[in-house]
Amino acid sequence: MFGFLFGTVCMIGLVGVLKGSRGGCHGGWAHHHHGFRGGPHGRWRHQSWEGPRDPRRFREGAGRAMAEVLKRKLRIDEDQEGIVDHALADLRRSVHAFGDDVKGGRDELAGAFRGEQVDDAALDALFARWDEDLRRTRREVVSALKQVHAVLDEEQREAAADLLSRADRAGWQL
Repeated sequence: MFGFLFGTVCMIGLVGVLKGSRGGCHGGWAHHHHGFRGGPHGRWRHQSWEGPRDPRRFREGAGRAMAEVLKRKLRIDEDQEGIVDHALADLRRSVHAFGDDVKGGRDELAGAFRGEQVDDAALDALFARWDEDLRRTRREVVSALKQVHAVLDEEQREAAADLLSRADRAGWQL
């Protein structure tokens, strides 16, 4: 029961933090603190906030929040925490870099498709680059998994395996 309540409180806090990262106030606490100013149309905005929400910043915050939930569920102790944090940070960085590489190739993909015929050479070059990026990402993911596996005890590994097998059904994107 305590775990459910704690998880609910953490989720509410996460939503609040993520909502706050948008910079909007609309009657919230932000206008009472220094560092905020009236923005266009009377909206309160943090001085460092200029423009649309950065999806990378959101993704990084969500990844850190999920790591904290994972560490709590696995009952990671202080001795294990540093290695797990380092491995999860490497894992997130690698997977996000691969995603950015794939997204960055959209223009090349569109260019290969745009002509009278599909440009096979351009597609071959693009997929060769993506294949190399995938091989690098795979090596880094395996390394991170091995680092975490090495510091977990048998019970923690079993719990981690259960979480990994249910991750998609729970709506987690690792």
